[in-house]
Amino acid sequence: MKKKNLKAMGAACAAAILACSCGSSKNALQTSALEGEWNIITVNGQKAEAEKDPYIGMNLQEKRLYGCAGCNRIMGSLQVDEDKAGQLSFGQVGATRMLCNDMTTEHAVLAALDKVAGYEGSEKELTLTDGDGNALLTLAKRPAATLASLQGKWDITAVYGQAVADIEATDQAPFLEFNAEEKKLHGNAGCNIVNGGFTQEEGQPTSLKFGQLISTMMAGPGMQVERQVLDALNKVNGFVVKDEHNAALLDANGEEALTLKKQ
Repeated sequence: MKKKNLKAMGAACAAAILACSCGSSKNALQTSALEGEWNIITVNGQKAEAEKDPYIGMNLQEKRLYGCAGCNRIMGSLQVDEDKAGQLSFGQVGATRMLCNDMTTEHAVLAALDKVAGYEGSEKELTLTDGDGNALLTLAKRPAATLASLQGKWDITAVYGQAVADIEATDQAPFLEFNAEEKKLHGNAGCNIVNGGFTQEEGQPTSLKFGQLISTMMAGPGMQVERQVLDALNKVNGFVVKDEHNAALLDANGEEALTLKKQ
C-alpha cells in the first residue's frame, strides 16, 4: 500500500512539473522577438486612430524606444530582463511638441507606455501589459524595411499629412513606381511625368535619397500638388514600410513627407 501511494505521488509531481513546463514555453516569448517596429493597434482596448499612424520601435542593443504616439515622435529607454522573458519597462519617454487636431490617442499611448511592466504574445502580435497583467497596448509587427519592400507602384495619398485630395483636384493621381534592383524611380507628381534615380547610405537599409529628377513640362490641373510633391521628394532622407499596403517617405527629421499606398 505504501509503495502504491509513493508511486501515485511521484506521478502527480511529474504531471505538475510537465504542466508548468508546458505553460512556461507557451507564454514566454524570447526577448529577442521584441526587436523591430510595431504598429499600435489598440490602446486600453480602443482602436488607436490618429492623424499619424502610431507605432513603437524597440532597439534592444541600444536599449532604446522610439516611434510615434499619433502626432509627435517619441523616444526613451527600455529595460528587459533577458533571463526572465515577459518583463519589459520603458523609462524617460519623451515626445516632440507639435499639436494635432485630435490628441486623444497620443495622450492615451503615452500614459500606457508609462505603465508597461510586461509583454506576451508571438513574434507577429504582441500585448504590452501592466504590473497586474492587464492589457495596455496591442501591437502588430511591421515587416522588415528593405529596398525590395518598396518595389512596385504606390499612390501618393498625402504630403506632410495633408491629403492630396484636399490640396487640389488633379487629372492624374500622383504616384511613384520604384525599381529596387536598378534604383530607378518613375511616376507622376500631379501633372507631369517624373523620372530619376535614388541612392542609399552604406549600412543604412532604410535610407533613401533621390538624385535630380527629370519631368515633362506640361501645365494644367494638379500643379499645386506637383509643387508640393516635388518639394517633398527633395527632402526625402529615408522610408518606412508600415505593412504590405502602406509605406511612407521620411525627411531628415523623421517626419512623414509623402504617404504611400500600394496599387
